Amino acid sequence: MSFYFIVFIGRRRSMGEIRVALAGIGSCASSLVQTADFVRRDSTALNGIMYERIGGYRVSDMQFVAAFDVDSRKVGLDLAKAVVTPSVAAVLHTDIEPTGVSVEPGPLLDGIGGNLVGVVEPHPASREATIDDVADRLTAVRADVLVCLLPTGATEAIQSYARAAVRAGVAFVNATPEPVVHDPALAAAFAERGVPLLGDDLRSHLGATTLHTALIELLQSRGLAVVNTYQLNVGGNTDFLNLADPGRAVQKTRTKRSALQAAGIDASTVSAGPNGFVEYLGDEKVCMIRVEASSVLNSALTLDIRMQVEDSPNATGVLVNAVRIAKTAAEHGHAGAVHDACAFLFKNPRVGATESVGIRQFRAYVDSVARD
Repeated sequence: MSFYFIVFIGRRRSMGEIRVALAGIGSCASSLVQTADFVRRDSTALNGIMYERIGGYRVSDMQFVAAFDVDSRKVGLDLAKAVVTPSVAAVLHTDIEPTGVSVEPGPLLDGIGGNLVGVVEPHPASREATIDDVADRLTAVRADVLVCLLPTGATEAIQSYARAAVRAGVAFVNATPEPVVHDPALAAAFAERGVPLLGDDLRSHLGATTLHTALIELLQSRGLAVVNTYQLNVGGNTDFLNLADPGRAVQKTRTKRSALQAAGIDASTVSAGPNGFVEYLGDEKVCMIRVEASSVLNSALTLDIRMQVEDSPNATGVLVNAVRIAKTAAEHGHAGAVHDACAFLFKNPRVGATESVGIRQFRAYVDSVARD
């Protein structure tokens, strides 16, 4: 234990930047890299950013120090080039300066399956890459946070990155629906190692799940009973292509239902999740939500909402919060799952909450770690 304590204190000495590693260089990674680069050049460009500072850290303090992928088209490229390389669908909103970070082969394992077979050609070195390789690299670059953006359904690969983060003593943000916070052995390993863990399944900043749960809470606050509801989502990026395979989408449906359950309804049979790949939409996502409720004298109220949003930047609004929370949690000695922040940031945290409770807990946590 004393060895871990020394390593942990060593990380706390590095103030003023957050050294970020990325696993999975797709559309979400592209928007995150674009945002960090854009804000560094224009500090006023904060639309959609809830907090200029969290724990004293700005979005511009994120420095990318490592990147892992299995796609032969991306491995070996500078991160700035990899995030605009097919099959990335994210719109390029700003020119990205070279990062000096070369994309390295990560462990393939079950990362490519279903509809991704034939779309992504794995780099030969990814078949040989191991957890130890990732852990050693995270240690060598002195990473603070590893953000996992791998495809849904890649359970083995995602959990392998989590184990690498534990070995390296690096905080882990699980943006995927695959269980990490919900895996008892992994969650315990992060707690025992003294390393923060955030997850599972990143919410969009203002996406289908956030809107859906907020509507449910609004109706219930007026005493209305939700009778029926559904949430249908289609999109054209690689995430939706992957999720069009029912075998790869199992955890995504589960985490969406979990969020609706936390909102106060029985969501065990609710249709909520990815419902189709429409290629021409690109990085646009279209969501249809219907809520049927019963009011006074059993009178009926029905809401039908259609929302269209650029998908990857919508995730970035949450990622820039999660990364700064992870770094700050490490500095404050918060080990294991950061429950007070996760209910707002993720669809399937260990401890769920309604929309209003989740944001109240999140704001209280940010206030508790604030520094000049």
